[in-house]
Amino acid sequence: MRRTAARIAFATVSVTASAVLLSACGSDDPADAGRHADPAALAWADKVCSGVAAGSAKLSQPPAFDPNNPQGAKTAMVGFLNSLTVALDDMAGGIRNAGVPPVPDGQSAVDKATTTLDETKSKVTATLAKMQDAKVTDKASLEKVVADADTTMSGLSEPEGPIKHLRANSELNLAFTESSTCRQVYGMS
Repeated sequence: MRRTAARIAFATVSVTASAVLLSACGSDDPADAGRHADPAALAWADKVCSGVAAGSAKLSQPPAFDPNNPQGAKTAMVGFLNSLTVALDDMAGGIRNAGVPPVPDGQSAVDKATTTLDETKSKVTATLAKMQDAKVTDKASLEKVVADADTTMSGLSEPEGPIKHLRANSELNLAFTESSTCRQVYGMS
């Protein structure tokens, strides 16, 4: 069965949201066997992963939609984009509420991560506004709306999302890797 442009766009939005929200605590890199994270840094990572989990839960079930019902599909995508903006706010809030990471250059890492989240939210909000204002009456108009959304959202495909700025700090990366909360929330071994 051929995938429609609407399904491809929705998959793009879903993958982007998942990448932004779920990559926060996961890593295939083993922890440095000779070093362990500072307990305060571990507690901070636990708070961040808990906050990310709360945000990602809002996106765990993207709505199904029927491309043969263009107006219903548009409504479903608008609802999902609204949920995505709330989840991005929750994630940024979770990072900010965790406080300054107790590691060298921790505030710089937080500032970079939250700036990335704010920029992502701006793109999602712009896409949402365009989609809300678009007139969708048939499949062709739906495909145009989806193509416009794809263009705006294409810049959001960075696989690690804003958390890469946190994980770029070696002390925080070690804390994320060793965090039992992160492993439990994301099923990491």
